[in-house]
Amino acid sequence: MGATDLAAMTQAWSKVEAEAARLKRSKLLDLFAADVKRMEALTFSAPHLLADFSKQRIDSAALAAMGALAQAADFDGWRAKMFAGEIVNNTEGRAAKHWALRIQDPPGGDNEITAVLDRMHAFAHEIAESGDYDAVIHLGIGGSDLGPRVVLDALKAYRRPNLTVRFASNVDGADVADAIEGLDPKRTLLIVASKTFTTQETLANAEFVRAWGPARIAAATAAPEKAIAWGVAAADVFAFWDWVGGRYSLWSSVSLVCEIALTHGAFFKMLEGAEEMDNHFRDAPFAENLPAVSAAVQMWNREALGHRSYAIIPYAERLRLLPAWLQQLEMESNGKGVTRDGASLQRSACAVTWGAAGTNAQHSFFQLLHQGVDEIPAEFIVNAGASEGPASHRTKVYANALAQARALVVGKSAEQAKAEMLAKGISEAEATRLAPHRAFTGNRASTLMAIDELSPEALGALLAFYEHRTFTQAVLTGVNPFDQWGVELGKDMANALLPGLEGGATPENLDPSTAAWLRQLRT
Repeated sequence: MGATDLAAMTQAWSKVEAEAARLKRSKLLDLFAADVKRMEALTFSAPHLLADFSKQRIDSAALAAMGALAQAADFDGWRAKMFAGEIVNNTEGRAAKHWALRIQDPPGGDNEITAVLDRMHAFAHEIAESGDYDAVIHLGIGGSDLGPRVVLDALKAYRRPNLTVRFASNVDGADVADAIEGLDPKRTLLIVASKTFTTQETLANAEFVRAWGPARIAAATAAPEKAIAWGVAAADVFAFWDWVGGRYSLWSSVSLVCEIALTHGAFFKMLEGAEEMDNHFRDAPFAENLPAVSAAVQMWNREALGHRSYAIIPYAERLRLLPAWLQQLEMESNGKGVTRDGASLQRSACAVTWGAAGTNAQHSFFQLLHQGVDEIPAEFIVNAGASEGPASHRTKVYANALAQARALVVGKSAEQAKAEMLAKGISEAEATRLAPHRAFTGNRASTLMAIDELSPEALGALLAFYEHRTFTQAVLTGVNPFDQWGVELGKDMANALLPGLEGGATPENLDPSTAAWLRQLRT
């Protein structure tokens, strides 16, 4: 970033800080009272998705300041570079073209992406129609595991019947032991998903399952020659490319298991939904761009208002794995300490992402959200379409989502709590004693979002929304979201320690604690 750009960023941030100072101590209910059209002004839509930011401590002027920051950070320029296939991952010298994996040409086209998709489709048909397979085991880790898991869990209603799917990612042997338990190896397909085909955890699990004797082995990798050398038949290797980051790879052959396990056309429709969101993100101006506005709200909460974490709460059981997927997407992408140019960050590029599915979460950490000392913004997601299970449950889940968002804003004063207890016949002294414990400060921020239904198209749009929001946050802070050097140091050290734990030489110059634990665990 040149000096002029840095000066523009500094000036733009000062305006953001001025807006934050104006709004920081404001009451959310007062903001609603002051603007009867507040919800209308702060509700944004994109394909398959609606988001209401009116319960956030933000207004049109604050969003305009964030828009000016985006302009100073050259949001339009970086977005255009990504969609033009230019190098935006500067530390690895690569483009980031995960968006290109979404359908760009009709089926049967002659580009390399369509060719792999066609091969995946044909392979899935072969597996399904052969009648030779009862189960698929998918081995991967990180994005090679979480992506397909979240898709198959979310789209269970679209699953092919009579096919068991198991996943294993952890190098703890219990995980892979569970994956093969009760299965017939001669009726099981093994899929090994690894971008480099050198991932320690995945290959350790793959060696174990291969020795177990599966009927057939397929691979999804950006290093086909290594998969073939390991023993996968060339016809069963499905390539993807080095411009696909692991946490963005669910749109690639990494989701071969999804193409097999979902009913005909479901994976294709998920790609179409993601492409709809791509088009919105690419074409909409910042002020009307849902992923971009959501990123601005995230940065506003984190850096302008000082909230260092946020809770993601899907009020949809089928989206229960979404928080885990988002943790990797956001914190591996933007958990950086330097800008893309190597300068120390002046502001954090990433909050701590955490959460769980409602209503279960209400009986867990919501105590902290409602009465903890720190305000933690929440993001609620509901499925506005048809749902599985008893019809009466649908309104109950809506009631809980709406109630939690309202309770965070409205709260309950000690005086209200005391009056309620007195009305129930509790003594004055006891009501006075208990009132502070039953009071809620309220005035706590949340976002409420809805997908139009839990369909493949809507799921594709939702996951693409989060990818583009993560990219926008990276642009606003100047980091490269497409590398992950932070995971390498621990891997290198684990490889160095492994021989010592297996009875070989102990590395020299270990710190006393690690050396002692190595001896203890080896014993």
